[in-house]
Amino acid sequence: MAGDLEEIRQLRLPRLIATGVDYNDVATVFGRLKRMSDWWTEWETMAEFHEKLGDEAMAAGNALTATRAWLRASTYYQTGQAGNVIDPAGKLRVQLRQQAVYDKARSRMRPPSARITVPFDGIEFAANLRLPAGIASVPCVLLNAGADSTKEEFYTLENEFLDRGLATCSYDGPGQSTTWQKRKLRPDFEKPVGAVLDALSKHPRIDADRFGIWGRSFGGYTGPRSISLEKRLKACVSCGGFYDLGELWGPLLPGVKEVIAFGMGAKSIDEAGEWAKQYTLRGVLEKLDRPMLVVHSNKDEVCPVADAERMRKAAPRHVELAIFPDGNHCCDNLPYKVRPVMADWLAAKLGAKAPG
Repeated sequence: MAGDLEEIRQLRLPRLIATGVDYNDVATVFGRLKRMSDWWTEWETMAEFHEKLGDEAMAAGNALTATRAWLRASTYYQTGQAGNVIDPAGKLRVQLRQQAVYDKARSRMRPPSARITVPFDGIEFAANLRLPAGIASVPCVLLNAGADSTKEEFYTLENEFLDRGLATCSYDGPGQSTTWQKRKLRPDFEKPVGAVLDALSKHPRIDADRFGIWGRSFGGYTGPRSISLEKRLKACVSCGGFYDLGELWGPLLPGVKEVIAFGMGAKSIDEAGEWAKQYTLRGVLEKLDRPMLVVHSNKDEVCPVADAERMRKAAPRHVELAIFPDGNHCCDNLPYKVRPVMADWLAAKLGAKAPG
């Protein structure tokens, strides 16, 4: 398990609540934990409980109740697998369970979630596409995951964008979720982002002239890098991202290092630290010529808020800052403040109109 119990409490609890985990279930799981290696098994047990609730509700003809229970179960499977860096086979098994229960819900979500495949570098990876109802031609926001995120995790965030008339595409790129089995994290993430844009550009309802990108944590690096190098992107939000992973590596929390090293496929923390030097925005952000909002927080315990100012200095004409003094990493403890700011900004930059 990446990190210790105190590190998990510090980093994950606000994120769990923001992504739809019931606090009562958090309290139950935390009360059961005897050692950190129990983390994924306890969350898998809780996920199974909610998946069963969904199955029973569907059998009784209560589709809405079932859908909500299945989505909770999906989030709980995600919660369990996220910190598992010592058992790749067990991690994959839980990720597949997460995808399977999400698949039960996807057609009944409002709006529904369509699974698309993205060809890239000799493989394919999966994405979830959701389109706001009643709009013929819509802008689309790519949701770039962090190092331990999965595309299914983002359904509550997706709703913020969808309510404002923005389509969303959440995907598992190299090193993320089950795509890790085929390809590992890479510094030039603008290349898989380009493959996602290729796939989305073929969709009849998506306006290919109005693509935006959002990313958190590791995605807060890949988003800025992508918009600086991929001209089809028209706006970017970076939330809790870093400027140079190599410079950041030394003081990073041990559990965060373990997660990133796993995503990279590194054999050791030291090897990952060497590879981290390739993950930089130096010499890249200077090419930015479209708008970017950098969201950060003074109490971020993973990526320092100073990195937000470094991003602004690299492209002062195009970067706006939104700094939240009381926010933690990615402002997960302030979703009611931060999510509307990000969604409103992207909706304005991409010319979105709310459904209805």
